Amino acid sequence: MNNSEQNVKIRPMTRSDIHEILALDKKLGRSKSSLTYKDMVTTDPGGPLDVSFVAEVNGTIIGFAIAHLAYVMIPLTGVCILHSILVDPDYQNRGIGVQLLGRIVAHCQEEGIGTIRTLIEEQNEELIRFVEPLGFRRSNVLNYDKTFEG
Repeated sequence: MNNSEQNVKIRPMTRSDIHEILALDKKLGRSKSSLTYKDMVTTDPGGPLDVSFVAEVNGTIIGFAIAHLAYVMIPLTGVCILHSILVDPDYQNRGIGVQLLGRIVAHCQEEGIGTIRTLIEEQNEELIRFVEPLGFRRSNVLNYDKTFEG
């Protein structure tokens, strides 16, 4: 483990992190799934339903996981929805994504939330390979969408 790996700090995301998170997302050059300022404000970092975390090295954000609590179905059941997890390519394959997800799991356990859900496109094999070894399995909940031209 090199020096920078020893100094990784995982902490709750705040609104003041938005611009640095957007810059990191842009660094990856993800055109179709890029985050926007509106996305970030809508997730309400630091808000009462927020379960988002950032990973820092020497005060610089090098990764993040965006998640929030939702209450779904009848009877209402608490679920943590994982929207996005991203680690700077210079820091990937060092367990930082696993650490971020671990903080979300710990928070959910403390709050009595028994399910973490993430929506993954079937062709996103990289993300599937990341989450399956961490205990995520295909859900028995079917997702139906109705889309509109916008």
